[in-house]
Amino acid sequence: MVNAIKKEAISGPILAVLPKFIGDAINTLSAIELLRKLYPDNEIYLLARPYMVELFDRDEYYNIKVIADERYGEAKLSVFSLAKQLKQHQFSMAVLFRGSFSEALLARLAGIKTIIGYAQNGRKPLLSHPLNLNVNHHYLLRYCRLINETHGDCFEQFNIPKLTYREIESTTVNNDKPIIGLYFGGKNKGARHYPVEQAKQVIALLNEQYLSNLILIGDKSEQIDNQKLFDYANSLNMTCTDLTGKTSLTELVDHIASFDLLISIDSGPMHMAAAVQTPCVAIVGQGTSPWSLVVPKTPNVIAATAELSLKLNENLLVTDISAQQIVEISLPLIQSKTPYIDEATLLLSKHNNN
Repeated sequence: MVNAIKKEAISGPILAVLPKFIGDAINTLSAIELLRKLYPDNEIYLLARPYMVELFDRDEYYNIKVIADERYGEAKLSVFSLAKQLKQHQFSMAVLFRGSFSEALLARLAGIKTIIGYAQNGRKPLLSHPLNLNVNHHYLLRYCRLINETHGDCFEQFNIPKLTYREIESTTVNNDKPIIGLYFGGKNKGARHYPVEQAKQVIALLNEQYLSNLILIGDKSEQIDNQKLFDYANSLNMTCTDLTGKTSLTELVDHIASFDLLISIDSGPMHMAAAVQTPCVAIVGQGTSPWSLVVPKTPNVIAATAELSLKLNENLLVTDISAQQIVEISLPLIQSKTPYIDEATLLLSKHNNN
């Protein structure tokens, strides 16, 4: 048990150090909200990897400011140089949502006296308020514990993360049909990547069920695979747009917010969909963390899993998730978002499934 922080002792700005991956960073927003409730008048700064700055910089929910972590930007600052810059803000408290030793060292070098974090990676002596990590806790709970338990367990629950987005209207879709985003990943996603041939089966089934507008998303490293899917969708005379590698992070969030449904592997776009309340089918094979620890806590995300797989090679688990399973799971989600998916479509689906 750590000593509870006295709120009146935290009179200056507060620094929150974000994790390096976008999905994890989004999940800290539930804890940021608790922090904002505790300190309504303090400035709260997020220290974020440069590629994330634009996303959090336009926030309209949490009243936050963002500092680019230039250790990972073009400047390639040392921990000492960055600490010198942070020291100018005279932070009263730091919350370390990332578990590395270097983050605790950074906070100490920046002259911050109250430092909250998990006692891992040999950094306990650098923390004023170290907590023991329970590896079975969901990531949202892990982050919120850092705030709640160091302030006397004053909260009973937390809210799901929210991302600010801008409404967009696509000129490349047939507005009479649902817009379905697809993110199957690429080879860079390792065991999470959904194979191209099975992804084509998903596209074919979507064409049978919904005659939908498809929008492919991903980064530049995933362009080759998505080009194959784009060509296949065109061969079926489907309306398909390929945005792979063509959007900024904020533009990607805006597009995801405009989708009637996103079908995504367990990765950043899935967490974006959850944070903008877009229905999502998550394809869950072997992830970087157990699914139970990262599943978005919203009914708008339903998982297609490989729970019954008997494969010994964990890299092949995702191949046991069939296209039929993915599309079946999408039915209640897309019907709730798109009233023009009528009863005849659902009856046709049931007939095809039988």
